[in-house]
Amino acid sequence: MKIYYREKSGGIEILRCFGIESRVEIPEIIDGKMVISAAPYAFSSHMDEDEELKNASVWEMEDGFGFGREEHVLAGNEVEEIVFPDSLREIGRYIFYGCGNLKKLEFSDSLMQIGCGAFTGCHALDKLTVHMKQGKKSGVKEMLGEMWQRIDVEFLYEPEKDQQTESEQRSEGGTGIWMPDVLHRKESRPEARLVFPEHYDEAVENTPARILYTEYHGSGSNYRQCFYNKELNYQEYDKLFEMAVVMDKLEVLVDMSFGRLEFPYELTEKAREEYRGYIGKNLREIAVYLVKQEDVHRLEVISAQKLWTLEGIDAALDCASQRKETEISAFLMNERADLVDKSEGNEQVNVDKIENNQETDMSVQEKDVQPCPVKKPLSMRKKRFEL
Repeated sequence: MKIYYREKSGGIEILRCFGIESRVEIPEIIDGKMVISAAPYAFSSHMDEDEELKNASVWEMEDGFGFGREEHVLAGNEVEEIVFPDSLREIGRYIFYGCGNLKKLEFSDSLMQIGCGAFTGCHALDKLTVHMKQGKKSGVKEMLGEMWQRIDVEFLYEPEKDQQTESEQRSEGGTGIWMPDVLHRKESRPEARLVFPEHYDEAVENTPARILYTEYHGSGSNYRQCFYNKELNYQEYDKLFEMAVVMDKLEVLVDMSFGRLEFPYELTEKAREEYRGYIGKNLREIAVYLVKQEDVHRLEVISAQKLWTLEGIDAALDCASQRKETEISAFLMNERADLVDKSEGNEQVNVDKIENNQETDMSVQEKDVQPCPVKKPLSMRKKRFEL
């Protein structure tokens, strides 16, 4: 890969990249200096290269994978994924203008300055990965403010040195934040996976009344307001789920609820029960949707959360058998057998309790009943009197 750059404020500013892959990863250090910014139009096909690259320096890296292939400018529709170094602090205006195939952007919380119009024309962008190295503030709010489409954001936090276990937090009374053991994850690094739904408005004409009014779609605008001083308020984010249930589609709600349950960063017990309640209430539709998506992992999450019902699991089984999903069918059949065994066991326990209670009541009644004194016949009393 070849990078055109210039020095700026004691660091390096990226001007243009050339390569053969659609994934671009910018190094943290070039010629011994930190990469701190990316210039305006750096990844846009609308840059005037003759003017901007006139006095630029060139840094080149041999990757060994592009032998025999000619490098081309990595801009516009040629770019699908960009990874910025943790040292990057600024991106210029219209940097991604016209990048119609850009899908993923990765950066750190050092990136705080976002140039105007940076994401103009980035309609395919759907994922941001943010490495939270310094705290809880980031430039995500400014980025989301420029995009109307659904954006999935992955926050990767640094583990705290004195991080407590769940049992320690509960023993001390806790703060109401749900911090369960990690589910289906090998790493203990704090992580949050959030969905910011799409939002848009349209002008609708009421012709008879000659009135033009605006209709709003999606809850994304409200979710984008959950940032305060560049820091995301997770409690405010979770409170909006009730609104999302009314305004957004099933697939969005599924990703929201499962994302928060699997990666419960700063998730309160109340919010956790609300997400669980939504899944339980709509289990039939959700289970069928997951089978169609071939999402075995989230079917396992339902099992781990103990949310299966016979109605929900039977609906999923029917869908899996119709689609000839043998692996999913085998998993669901095992889960159904376990569910039936547990329900029968619970019924037997309830029967035993009832019988024990009845036996206890009978013994108590027998103790309460005292024998009545036997009255002697009148004739025997008369004889005793005569004697």
